[in-house]
Parts: sequence; structure tokens; C-alpha cells
Amino acid sequence: MNVTKPICISRSKRRGFTLVELLVVIAIIGVLIALLLPAVQQAREAARRMQCTNQMRQIALAMHNFHDTYRELPPGSQGNNPWGRDSYSYYCFILPFIEESAMYDQIDFTNKINGAVGRGGQARIGLLDTMLCPSDDTNIQEEGVLEWQNALHNYVVCYGDSNYNSGTPWNVVDGYAGHAGMFVPEKRAKLRDATDGLSNTLLVSEIITPTQQDIWAAMGRTQVAMGAGFTTYLTPNADANDRSNRCHTNLGGALGAKCTAHADWDWGANVIAPRSWHTGGVNAALADGSVRFIPDTINVTTWRNLGARSDGQVLGEF
Repeated sequence: MNVTKPICISRSKRRGFTLVELLVVIAIIGVLIALLLPAVQQAREAARRMQCTNQMRQIALAMHNFHDTYRELPPGSQGNNPWGRDSYSYYCFILPFIEESAMYDQIDFTNKINGAVGRGGQARIGLLDTMLCPSDDTNIQEEGVLEWQNALHNYVVCYGDSNYNSGTPWNVVDGYAGHAGMFVPEKRAKLRDATDGLSNTLLVSEIITPTQQDIWAAMGRTQVAMGAGFTTYLTPNADANDRSNRCHTNLGGALGAKCTAHADWDWGANVIAPRSWHTGGVNAALADGSVRFIPDTINVTTWRNLGARSDGQVLGEF
């Protein structure tokens, strides 16, 4: 009689990870993340800087289209003397050329832009994505009462190489007599005024919008002439403080206030360096419409020559 033998099924032994092995895997993953994260952040910032460059190029193009239409550039400020700080800036005038005609139509240029609810329309309080550098995520309005609040943007125009009064009798900063930029208070320049050459003359650059800002401060109020400009007296992202009629209380990060207030109310005495959150420099549009990345280390003489439209100086490398 045959007896069937039972079939033995071999079971493979399953073995889990030991605690030491898990810790090693976690450590390896942590090292990889630490190595990759800076590269990812750099790639993201490079993309943001490229978008910022493209937006600035569109603003420069709008300036040229404005010039083609009116045979002159927008004014650095216009109207409402003697209260120049409440004048309309270049930004309000180029609105139709950046596809914001409806916003432009709300503006009554016979009234100053501040001082009453609704005055200046959306041009005073509206945040436009095209005017916001994605590297600066503040995106705020000023503190204070509604009649004086303004939206804060990032793109400002060059008022020359000393202060906002560059090209006027009140242009001296620390004994340095400044020269006019492509934008000056209450006047309109023409591209032909850039006798130093369009590719050697600044048009637009960047500013950081403060994380805290009192009313009437002088940085990033792109629609109000008092905060719509920069000068080249200080190099980009300068360690030296800006000087303005009213100070921003905090630029964010390690920058702090970066501002020294004037004792008077003359907005034209503002000395504002272009600033950005891009590592190592700022984007800047030249009067020929090109956009360059200007390093913080640029020679100060070269930088000041770039801010002047007709100082007759030969530029160094930049």
C-alpha cells in the first residue's frame, strides 16, 4: 500500500528593516534633500528673475510706445504744485500702453492723487501683477487712513544720479552736483535728450516694497511721483541708507529700515537706491528698451554715469 507523503511547503522568512537601517535611510534622504533644496530654490529664483525681466521689458516697451504716440516720454511727475509729493507719476500715464485703459479713464489729472477716497481711482490702490516682481512677495498697501493709502509696486524710473531734483538747482547731495535722468519732476524728456546714448542711459529699475510702511513714505508708491523713482547716487542694494522725506520702517529680512529721514518735506531731496531680492543685483531697463542685470558691485562712477542722460562721460564696463 502506497502512502502519500505530505508535501512540505517551504516558507521564506520575511525580515524587516532594523532600526539602524531605517536611520541610515532617513539620514541619506536628509542629505539628498539638503543637497537638492538649494538647487531647487535657485531654479525657482531664476524663473522669478526671468519673469521680472520680462515685465520690465514690457514697461520699457510701453515707454517707447508712449514716446511714439506723443513724441516724448511720460513726466517724472505732473501737476499739483507745490505738493509735488502728490503728483501723478509716469505709471499713471502709461496705463493705456499696458492694457489698463479702464484704470486710466478713472483718473482726473486736475486733482492730486491723494487726499480723498476714490481720488486717483484704481491707479492709486490697485495692485497690478505686471508691476509686481515675483521675487518680492510683500504685495501690500500702505498703512494709514484710506484717503492716503497707496498700493506698493516694484518698478520705478530713474530720476538722475543724485536725488529726485537731479538736473535742477537743488540737485546737490554731499557736495555732488547731479545730472538729470530720463525722468525729472514736472517735465517730459525726449529720447533724443539721451545724448550719452540710449544704451548708456537708465530708464527703469526695481525697488523693494517694505513690509511695514507709514503713509507718504517714499518707496514703491509707483503711482505717486514721490515714491516712483530711484537715483544712482547709491549703488544697487547699497549698504548705506536711503534718504527720504519719510522713511520705510522695515524692508524685511536683515535689511531693517535702511532709511534716514530728512528734516524737511521736500520729496525732491529723496536719494533712493534700486533694491531687489535677487541675489547680487537688480534688473534695469535701459533707454533703448533692453534689460540688463546690474550687479551690486558695479563701479559707483559707472553707475552714476548710467543714471545721467547727458553728462558726456564715457562709461566703463558694466
